[in-house]
Amino acid sequence: MIKRILFSFVLILLLIPLSAQQGKTEKTVLFLIPFHTQDYTGSELTSVRSSRDINGINSFLLMGFWNGAQIALEEYEEKNASLHVIVRDVTENLDQLRNIMEDKTLMDEVDLIVGPFFSKPFTIAAEYAKRYQIPIVNPFTNLTSILDHNPYVYKLVPSMELRPAMVCYVADQYPQHKIIIYEDSSVRNAEQQVYTQYFKEHKIAFKSVKTQQGLLNEMMPQGKNIVITFCHNAAKMLVLSRDLLYKAKNTDLMLVVPEAWLQAPAYDVEYYSKLNIHFFSNYFVDEQDPETQVFEQKYKSAYKSIPLLDNFAYQGYDITRFFVEMLLNDGDIDRAKITPIACPISFDQVEDGGYENINMQFLEVVDDEIRSVTF
Repeated sequence: MIKRILFSFVLILLLIPLSAQQGKTEKTVLFLIPFHTQDYTGSELTSVRSSRDINGINSFLLMGFWNGAQIALEEYEEKNASLHVIVRDVTENLDQLRNIMEDKTLMDEVDLIVGPFFSKPFTIAAEYAKRYQIPIVNPFTNLTSILDHNPYVYKLVPSMELRPAMVCYVADQYPQHKIIIYEDSSVRNAEQQVYTQYFKEHKIAFKSVKTQQGLLNEMMPQGKNIVITFCHNAAKMLVLSRDLLYKAKNTDLMLVVPEAWLQAPAYDVEYYSKLNIHFFSNYFVDEQDPETQVFEQKYKSAYKSIPLLDNFAYQGYDITRFFVEMLLNDGDIDRAKITPIACPISFDQVEDGGYENINMQFLEVVDDEIRSVTF
């Protein structure tokens, strides 16, 4: 059944453009999404057994994003918002992208561009957007360079430099605390370098250790020990967890780890709750939230599959809602008010450049549940 539904949907995508409202349009959104339709033959679906299998097929990798976006667009259609939506399949083919961006008749109509999703095509598209003075959105890159000297670029992923700042803010809530960086590998780690540089530049006291015994020796018996590790190795993660849980059980610990820990096979929410695990995430969904449940029901009803962070369904929904809201409020970011499901959005403009989301999500495992850190 799922194969037949997916195949039909691809045919619809190939054959007809989407318009959120017929007739006269006031605001036009151009989605540049890599559907890889030129590579799609239909035979890929023979391996599909569940909705999760779709992520292994290029043609469906970003389909969840588009599905989520369509649900948002349908909600604005119900509100009689005057929108015109254009979708183009843009991968890493730069000639294809330039043909679209050099179509002046098309671009004179466009008020907002979402994508492209790959780095080099986005850089090129951003230059066109600057020429046409059209806001352009990058949903997934960490690169801050795309903001340089281009006030029309909107970057959704918060800068990594915000992470040590957040850790310092949390640390300051405890009168007595100690920040320890655990360097578990000799391999240069970009995030680790960001932390070290930030602490040095802002004269933040911290200790750096290279062994687990060194880590245990540095931890103080009283006060909050804020341990930051960048370990992604599953075996090391497990050993470190056990050592801290049993050998440092009498210390007040806050362990800041990569999000990958929560996706590891050895992950146990109860185990991590005892370790006071904290982590940063670009996207987080509270399954108990009523708005989340409404969206999930709409998604399941429309596409006969479940939305996932991995297929970017929630992100497509949130991003589309925010920027359509901004368009309908004459480009005023401050009036673009939505309650996001997965990605909180608060933009700040960099000097002589574009806009970056500064709403960093810092999460913790408490009472066997994942929740946002609040004070």
